[in-house]
This record gives sequence, C-alpha cells and structure tokens, in this order.
Amino acid sequence: MKKIALMHYAYPPNIGGVEILLREHAKILTSFGNQITVITGNGKEEDPKINFIEIPEIQSILKFNPPLYEKIVEKGVVDDEFYALAKTIEAKIEKILDEQDVIIVHNMLTLIHNLPFVHYLKNYLKKNSQKKIIVWVHDQTFINGENILKEKPGVNLNPAELDLLLKPVENTVYIVISNTFKALLSQVMDLSNNQTIVIPDGIDIKKFLEIEDSIWKIVEKNNLLKSFPVILSPVNILERKNLLYSVETVSFMKKTYPEVKYIISGQVSNHRKNLDYLETLNKKIDDLDLKDNIIFLKDYFDRSLENEEIHDLYDIADLVFFFSKAENFGLPLIEAALTKTPVFVSNLKVFKEIGGDNLLFADSPQTILKYLEENKITKLNKIAKQQYNLKTIIKEKLVPLL
Repeated sequence: MKKIALMHYAYPPNIGGVEILLREHAKILTSFGNQITVITGNGKEEDPKINFIEIPEIQSILKFNPPLYEKIVEKGVVDDEFYALAKTIEAKIEKILDEQDVIIVHNMLTLIHNLPFVHYLKNYLKKNSQKKIIVWVHDQTFINGENILKEKPGVNLNPAELDLLLKPVENTVYIVISNTFKALLSQVMDLSNNQTIVIPDGIDIKKFLEIEDSIWKIVEKNNLLKSFPVILSPVNILERKNLLYSVETVSFMKKTYPEVKYIISGQVSNHRKNLDYLETLNKKIDDLDLKDNIIFLKDYFDRSLENEEIHDLYDIADLVFFFSKAENFGLPLIEAALTKTPVFVSNLKVFKEIGGDNLLFADSPQTILKYLEENKITKLNKIAKQQYNLKTIIKEKLVPLL
C-alpha cells in the first residue's frame, strides 16, 4: 500500500476535465489498495475511503484574491504579499506532504494560476529530494492548441517568474497526455534531464456505458475489452438458430483475429429436447479448438437476462450474428438497430420485411472480415476499448511508476 497525494487547484463538483479525471484517479487508485489523499483548493468528496483536504490558498489566486493575481501575473510583481501566500501554503500543507510516499501534481507546476504555490513546492522538493513526485501535465500556459505562444495576452511575467514556471523540477517524472503535447512541451521546457512519459486520458468504460456488475464480471474474466472482435448471438441454444454455422464462422475468423470472442447469451430451451444439440455444439467447439473463444452465458446465469444486461451485451459487442434457419420475426434485429451494433443475418424473408435493404448478409466469412477491415466506426470503437479504458491505463502505465 502506498500513501499517495493527488493535487490540483479544484475538484468536483467544480466543472473541468482535470477535476473529473482527478476524482476518477482517486477512486481507481483507492480500489487498488492505496491510501489516497486529495489536496485541492476547492471541492467536495463524500467517499470515506478518500482522505479529502481542502486548502483554499492553493486554488487559482484569481478566485480568492483578484488584485494579487493581477499583480503577480499581469504586472510581474513579486513582493512580500507573494511570499506571504507561499508561507501560508507551507504552514497548511507541509505536514501533509511529509506523510506521503508519492505526490502527484496535476497541472499546477505548468500554469500561472498560483505561482506562490509553485515557489513553495519547488523549495520543498529541494529540501526533500528523496520524495517521489510525479508532475502530470495536461496544459501549459504558453501552449495553445498546437501552437507555442511567444506572448500570452494578460500574462507579463518577470524573468524570475518565467524561470519558476518553465524550469522543470529535477529528478522528477513528467507525465504528458499525448505524444503531440509532449513534442510541444519539450519545446517550451527543457525536459532532457527528466523522464517524460505519455499516459493518455481515458474513460471509465463501465461507468460511461452504465454496464451492470453482473455483465462487467464477465467482461473482466474474459478480457473482453482487449478482445476483438467480440461477437454476440442473443439467442437460445436451439438447432434452428444455426449456431454450428456461427461457430464455424468464428473458427475461420480466428485465423485473422486470434482474440475473437463469441458470446451465446441464451439457455437450452426447457420446452424442447436440445441437450443433444448442445453436445454437438460443444464437440464442434472442441474440434475447432475454440474453447477459449466461446462464452456461454448459461455458465454464468441460471435465469433469463434483464433488459439492462441484454443492452450491455450489445454495447460490448462489435458484431451480432443472427443466422437463424427460420424465424417468424426477429427481435435481435431491432435491438441491434437501437444500440447501433452491426448485425449479420441469414437470408430470410422476415428479416427483409423488418430491415428492408439495410441488412448485412454474411455471404461468406470473408464478407465479415472485409467489413471489419473497412468499417471505421468499428475500428475506432476497438481503439477506444483496447487503449482508453481508464482503469487499465492506471494499472498498466501509472502503477509501475509508483
């Protein structure tokens, strides 16, 4: 267990991308067993597992003392009032920092919003060179989009202030949120003597897609976010659902996509004798060496799925297979349409009645492969799931640095 401090000017319910990300970081790092202390100038945290400390003097000076901000930033004046604020910050924060194993500072060392804080923290780190600190940079005062500004309107720093803002902390890891931004930051600051690592922003996919715990356990156990493509057949295990053909198609696709996963959501019908068909299906899976690629949800549920759970499966899936030999309707077509999940279907009149000319037919497995190779939405979705799940990013990229 590490004692980790996360720092930023503000915290939710304040609005801002860094504010929201900071709270997500706090919750994820806490879930990994760390003792997290959030130190911020303004905000609120109700989670009792997170130690929350509010120090108004470390928020943007503009919020609590506009005349002082004008003096420091707009006029470049550093006087007794500047150092008095730094001293106040020291008195309130130093003991807290002393207790931490790691200090992660988001944006506060690369922006002009509170230079007395920067002055204090840099002096603290000189006196405590053994302290592990990570400088997480989302923005820099003199970087605007993809442009470096020689001058910034409303900013008139004296040489000492510029040095305070632009000179990196020694022996410190700098984290930047993209390679594009890293290239720009390296032109503004001399980071040649610092370890500089790209850790992108991410999103809590479970939370964003509102995935139920019951489904998320299956996602995690089967590593579905890293798998591609994830294929869903939202059908019961019946001979007319043509699951043998679906399994054979998955086997063909595995040659191109070894991490393919195929989910069969339904159960063996209680109204028909289908155990023989299930045995045939299992034998086919064994013969084709697909045990690690096929997921029967009957192995996880002894009940029918709730609507929320069914919706989650469509959200996770890259494709739907609905290759029935016969149907009187075809509700999965409607479900797939409403969740905007591509669905490949068999050539049935009733499917054409429902979907008209807007259906995807799997004339051959190659047709499906071609679709995956060419459809940009599906490919972008793959990138989002595989590279930008926030918990995975924190676990794989940040935790090793701690």
